[in-house]
Amino acid sequence: MSVASRLHQLQAIDLEVKEKRRLLLDIINRLERSEALSAAETEFKARESSLNIARSSQRQLEYDVDSLTAKVRDLNGRLYGGSVHNPKELISLQQEMDGVKQHLSRKEEELLEAMGVAEAAEVDAAALRGRMAQLRQEWDQEKVGLSADRTTMESALAKLLEARQAARLELGNEVTGVYDHLVQTKGVAVVQVEQGRCKGCNLTVPTGVWQKARAGELAQCGSCGRILHVD
Repeated sequence: MSVASRLHQLQAIDLEVKEKRRLLLDIINRLERSEALSAAETEFKARESSLNIARSSQRQLEYDVDSLTAKVRDLNGRLYGGSVHNPKELISLQQEMDGVKQHLSRKEEELLEAMGVAEAAEVDAAALRGRMAQLRQEWDQEKVGLSADRTTMESALAKLLEARQAARLELGNEVTGVYDHLVQTKGVAVVQVEQGRCKGCNLTVPTGVWQKARAGELAQCGSCGRILHVD
């Protein structure tokens, strides 16, 4: 096999190694974290926070209603218990009780609304808990397959790396040095020559260079510097 063909083969191995590493990293990330479950957990924290706020508001309103109810009871006892005889004081007590009752009525309405909000928040949180449990179960099942895929991918990657090392040793440091420099600077080091043109820069390759590439020697495009390969 010619030098150009071996370099072309090395490039194909490198590209496959890159792709296998990308796939392996994706598998590892999926084994460590489920995107769907993480999203559900984030949403649950927000829902849980809303639920806690709703419960706190409900408790405060329950306390307010109890306090106002007790105050109405106290005022009612003073107003009708016979301990107050002064007409002005009785009128003042009546006015105060009317005001407290109005306040109590508003608080009772707010409490009913808060109870509805808290109940809805609890229903949402419960539904999301069930969804998270389902997602955890699905993720546990998925991880079994992912673990097998990881083993297969690691094995394939190891074989590719062995083949890559063997190819580089066969080519030698001088040739691989040229190849590595082109990979770093151009991205693609080896390109085809089609209809007399370099596929890297699409410029015409001189006949002498084309013949050299066709003979399998290390020939580089005079324009872009990439290694030329002719099938």
